[in-house]
Amino acid sequence: MDDIAPPNAPSILMKTYKPPRAENTLVIPVDHSGDGRNMSRVSTGPSSGPHLQIPSPGYLAAAQSKNLMKGLDVCVFLADKSGVEFKLEGGKMATAQEMHELVVELLELPPMARDLFALWVVSPLLEIQLKPHHVPFRVVQQWPDLLLKYSSASNKEISLDEPVLLFRRNVFFPKNKEMREVRAEECLRLLYAEAKYNVLEGRYPCSAQDCEALAGLQAVAENGTYDSNRHKPSFFKPEQYLPGHLCKSSWLRARPEERIAEQHRLASAKLNVISTQKVLKKYMELVWKLPMYGSAFFVGQIERPAGILGTWIQNPDIRVVVAINAQGVCIVDKEKNEILLLLPFEKLSWEYAEPPCRKKEGCLPCLFVQFQACDRKHSDYTRLLQVFSKQAIMMDAMIESSVLLKTGSVPNTPSSCTVLIYPRLQDVRERLNSALRGQRSSLTEVAR
Repeated sequence: MDDIAPPNAPSILMKTYKPPRAENTLVIPVDHSGDGRNMSRVSTGPSSGPHLQIPSPGYLAAAQSKNLMKGLDVCVFLADKSGVEFKLEGGKMATAQEMHELVVELLELPPMARDLFALWVVSPLLEIQLKPHHVPFRVVQQWPDLLLKYSSASNKEISLDEPVLLFRRNVFFPKNKEMREVRAEECLRLLYAEAKYNVLEGRYPCSAQDCEALAGLQAVAENGTYDSNRHKPSFFKPEQYLPGHLCKSSWLRARPEERIAEQHRLASAKLNVISTQKVLKKYMELVWKLPMYGSAFFVGQIERPAGILGTWIQNPDIRVVVAINAQGVCIVDKEKNEILLLLPFEKLSWEYAEPPCRKKEGCLPCLFVQFQACDRKHSDYTRLLQVFSKQAIMMDAMIESSVLLKTGSVPNTPSSCTVLIYPRLQDVRERLNSALRGQRSSLTEVAR
């Protein structure tokens, strides 16, 4: 969604950025059903059959105003699956900023929470951080249209999808500032719950050692100091402390329950004074080191590299998760939960492209990521990675916004540096167009 960029973000010089089209405007459908009062009646004569009733302009305006100004029961969920419920007068026209302010007040959060957290509309199929001027009710009303535009879900999946309002970290909040200034336990609890969810769901891929260390801190935060009589291995349910791929038993290592209990004991021993704030801060200090922390997540696919038989056999695409934060871009194999590519913004260039035949089934927009690589002989060359996704335009907007917020200008990337380290993207655009017309190519080597 092109609306993902922060308001009034300047255009980046290396690319032409189009303003939102009228078709993206969120319109609220209003039910004008009534009892017939204030209706003007038109009759074509006594023999013309039934009368035709046409609502007068005054009635339509009054009905619309009354409907929009009705009180609305709102539930804003938190990352720990709890929720804040309130009744909001005129809630159908309330902006994200107004709801956000109300949640901050109800949770009694410190002033910095106004910038640290944001309001999101989230479902299993799509996640959107709302701008302050967005009207959440309108976004929810238009959710099926947004899914058609930005997801590859089937009609049945779209009809069953239910979005919720979620209060969670603002993806544009600087991590360095968060590490320096967040001290309040209320804010740490919210950040901890969100980080824990991302670790357990595999959205923050990390080593088994780091996952187990985080599990030990989680056990201290949620169960207190380790007690050998109470916290036996059978006390722990692995899926509540470890990502799915680490919950499987193996003859090469101890059972997951035993590893969690041991980490619980070690974490309790290392923390001399056990306080909730100290444990939460320790957990966050480990998570802050992960390269994907604070990312917005998008789904896509890349072409699988050709095997021994080359192009004779059509290999299925690799489903990937594209994580973008203020530092750079990370592409993760969704099935294997492995990092395929991790690049800071200073070492990449990107370009958004529409397919030449948009209406043809299976033709998806794509994001080209250009970066420098080394071969086995340590020779430098340039590679292009092609990510196919209906969310490619959202990735493009997210990268552009993050770059401008970080640098205030165009970064020193292959397509903007004064000394040509790599070929410019526009110089290879003809090759990209030919790749789009013919067989798709995900990892294309471009000669210097």
